[in-house]
Amino acid sequence: MTPDLPAVLLAAFPALKSDGAEVLRPADPLFNCVAWAAGESDAVWWPGDPDAYWPPGAADELTLLAISAALGTAGYAPCPGGSPETGYEKAAIYVRGGVPTHVARQLPDGRWSSKLGRDCLVAHATPGGVEGAVYGSVAAYLRRPTSEVA
Repeated sequence: MTPDLPAVLLAAFPALKSDGAEVLRPADPLFNCVAWAAGESDAVWWPGDPDAYWPPGAADELTLLAISAALGTAGYAPCPGGSPETGYEKAAIYVRGGVPTHVARQLPDGRWSSKLGRDCLVAHATPGGVEGAVYGSVAAYLRRPTSEVA
């Protein structure tokens, strides 16, 4: 049985309720959304944070290009949209006011997953589940081959 989504998160992300949100993992401060998208759950990835990891080769700045480059070190490349594609895992980068705020990762079943800061990890039906005042909207999609691709 998964825990209910905390009320404070439903208030911050009101679309999650109608988007069928489900808590996949409880709050965990050891990783964040960028790390989750990269496939890591033992480090926080964030540019400019001396206590966080940032991959070599990615500009240490909070820009869409830098977040894309960081995820590029984990095998992602730009793609035109978020529809499921056999053999690929996707990520969506969100921006608010032109500044990156969040990254969601597509699950094998086509739903999306978001590590909400250092809070819980949730699944939601669409990228729109976390769009709004906190994270803004999706500005770019990336994809990487899954292990099933030869």
